[in-house]
Amino acid sequence: MKRKVIYIIIVSIFNFVACNNNSKNENKKEVIRIGILQNKPQEWADALKLGFYDGLTEQGFKVGDDIIIISRSAAGDPISLSTVAQTLVRDNKIKIIYTLGTQSSQEVFNLSKNKCIVFGAVTDPVKAGFFEKDLNHPKGNITGTQDLWPYPAQFELIKELLPNIKTIGTIYNPSEINSQVSIQHIKDECKKNGITLKERTISSDQEIEIALNSLISQNIDLFFIPADNTAQAAASIIINFCDKNKIPVFTGIPGIVKQGAIATVGTNYYELGKVNAQQVKQIISQNKKCSEIPVSIADKGDIYLNIKALDNLNIKYSDELLKKAFKVFK
Repeated sequence: MKRKVIYIIIVSIFNFVACNNNSKNENKKEVIRIGILQNKPQEWADALKLGFYDGLTEQGFKVGDDIIIISRSAAGDPISLSTVAQTLVRDNKIKIIYTLGTQSSQEVFNLSKNKCIVFGAVTDPVKAGFFEKDLNHPKGNITGTQDLWPYPAQFELIKELLPNIKTIGTIYNPSEINSQVSIQHIKDECKKNGITLKERTISSDQEIEIALNSLISQNIDLFFIPADNTAQAAASIIINFCDKNKIPVFTGIPGIVKQGAIATVGTNYYELGKVNAQQVKQIISQNKKCSEIPVSIADKGDIYLNIKALDNLNIKYSDELLKKAFKVFK
């Protein structure tokens, strides 16, 4: 009898522990790991990433709890970019890789067509090689956001600020797909508006000053920083050089306007990062493949003005333009 009682007690304890463990397992939620790849520190990429983090929170995720972020930067080094991309792709615990910009996205996509890739701010996803003919035919498990600058609106603003403009100068790195696309749009708009475009190619920031000197000698009326990572990373150098020569600088990046460019009609990269977070929400909550999520296109922009830069160059602007501006830097 005594043995029977002991046996019943042991069985009861065992059943209690087993049930308790099962309950814990049922309540245990899956932790999603997301890798982030950034080529180099840049204002637009930092804003994109911040928007992504805040967007995840808005979508109901707790970063550090049910979502773990593994964020990596290559510091602008091509070898490091390749190495870091390989590390993220080979990590089987990482479910989604969030890539900032064209170069980072290409690096990851070339390594894996199966890994779930969400790209942020790619200028032309088709020319970058992610889609077959249009954005409806992905070549792999990929989606994201496209930041096609509103070039017609940008040139409207340029002509409003500089009605007598005749010549624009620009530099770009031809090895970047995004740069090729950007330059073609600038060429098209210059042709439409009867403006001459002077361009110089560069392969590194060490060639920028030589290119700038060459353009200044061509009597340019405006310098345009395109969607080119090499030029954008050297924005402060370009602005300082052009300021000394009384040449206004225009761009598509709001953060570069803050640095001293005169104006832009530019993409709000912080909000674009939030759109990427919404895409990730669909992938996780609806258990969808990245390739099943449509690409979101940011083809409209907000006006950003730098009053100090405009005043220093004696460029006139209307009260109406100030009212329309999303952000005015003073």
